[in-house]
Amino acid sequence: MGRLRLVCSAAYSCSVAAMELVFERQIELSPMIVWDALVDDALVSGWLAEARISPFNGGRYDLIWLYSADQPPTIGTIAEYREYALLVVDTNNRGRLEFALEPCEGGSRGLSTRLKLTVTRELDAAFVASVRANWMISLDQLEDLLRGHPVDWANWDRDRIAAWAGYRDGFATRG
Repeated sequence: MGRLRLVCSAAYSCSVAAMELVFERQIELSPMIVWDALVDDALVSGWLAEARISPFNGGRYDLIWLYSADQPPTIGTIAEYREYALLVVDTNNRGRLEFALEPCEGGSRGLSTRLKLTVTRELDAAFVASVRANWMISLDQLEDLLRGHPVDWANWDRDRIAAWAGYRDGFATRG
């Protein structure tokens, strides 16, 4: 994870300028399979949010968050699209999302994917633990989708809130 620099601009608000959150997962499927789950509307809707994606450089990457009615939609533009290797999305309210895929040995089929997600954004320090938890649970949901279990959005709280709270609380206590 990158270094965090706090910038306090008011008595009750501190933001982290150009903060990078980095998450890595080893997924026991080929990059071709993982890639599809990042760029296909229906698959993205099964782990991240309802999606409208135009999978090419300059294309749209728009998301409607289904886990919470109070989250505004995210409008994104694909800044870089290298099939099976790199997807970079600039968004209006979630920062820059960079998904890097690297093939590696392993897995039941002999080939796995090292997925690295880098989220770059300015963020009030009070929300860092929640944002980290959001991405951790989202990556859990991606792995579940890839095993054939998309998110049941109608029962997200029942199925996922305890794991999300565990991530959030763990980050909050570690800082």
